[in-house]
Amino acid sequence: MTALVTIIRNKQPHTRSVWIVSSYENPIDIMRHDQKTMTRLRKDLFTDKAKDKSIVINKIQSKVEVGTTSRHEETQ
Repeated sequence: MTALVTIIRNKQPHTRSVWIVSSYENPIDIMRHDQKTMTRLRKDLFTDKAKDKSIVINKIQSKVEVGTTSRHEETQ
């Protein structure tokens, strides 16, 4: 899926579109529960020397279903 993400770099907000692969569809759920995606975004959008690595997913722009999940809690 493609999402609109805001990062804080040099005390200025920057908004850009990024590609996200996640089993969650809600931006709040992705930020709270999907640590793998958030870690990848931090590595892609920030350098190692960055002090404040805050990322906010504003909205999901487009969704493409790649596969299905077999997790019990997500199928209910």
